[in-house]
Amino acid sequence: MLSKKPAARMVSAFILTGSLVGAGASLPTEPVEAASTMDSASAIAKDHALTTLHEIHNKAFSGEMPYTAMGLKINENTQKEVYETFGPSPEPGNTDETFDYYHAEMGQPGFAFAYNADKTISQIRYFGTNVERDHNLGSITPKVLGNQLGSADEIRHISSTNEINYIYKTGNYELQFIVGENQTVDHINLLEAK
Repeated sequence: MLSKKPAARMVSAFILTGSLVGAGASLPTEPVEAASTMDSASAIAKDHALTTLHEIHNKAFSGEMPYTAMGLKINENTQKEVYETFGPSPEPGNTDETFDYYHAEMGQPGFAFAYNADKTISQIRYFGTNVERDHNLGSITPKVLGNQLGSADEIRHISSTNEINYIYKTGNYELQFIVGENQTVDHINLLEAK
C-alpha cells in the first residue's frame, strides 16, 4: 500500500499536469502527430511535384508544355496565338529582347516565350508556381530527375548564374532543367533539339 506522502504527490502532479505520467500513463502524442502531419504534407507536395515533372516530360515529346500553355507548340504556333491564349501582349516590363513573360498567378504557373524570326515559338520556359512551390519545382532536385527520368543526356554548368542545366532529349525537342544553388529546379526550358 502507498504511504500518504507519495499518494499526495501523485494527486498534486495530476492536478498540475492533467495526467498521471509518473503512474505509467503515456505522454500526449501531439508532437508525434504534428511530425506525422508534416511528413504527410511533404509526401503530398512531392507527389504533386512528380506529377508536374511527368506531365512536362510527356508533353515535351510533342513540343509543348502542359497547363495554360497546352496547345502552343515549338515552331508551329505564333506570338499572336500566345497573346490570344495568355491575353494581350505582356505589360511593359514583362518582355525583353528575347522573351515575353507571363508571371504566375493564383495557382497558375508562370511561363515565358521566345520566338523565331517568323514569330513562331522557339522556346517555352516554365517557372512553376510561386505559392506552395514545394508542390511544383521546389521539390524537384537532380536526384529526383535521375530517379524519375534517368541520367541526363547532357549536363552543363552555367557560369554566369552558377546554375546547372540538366538536358533531356525528348524526340525532336529537349527539356532543360535549370537547377539553382539551392539544388532544386528553378525553371525548365523546352526548345528544339540541337
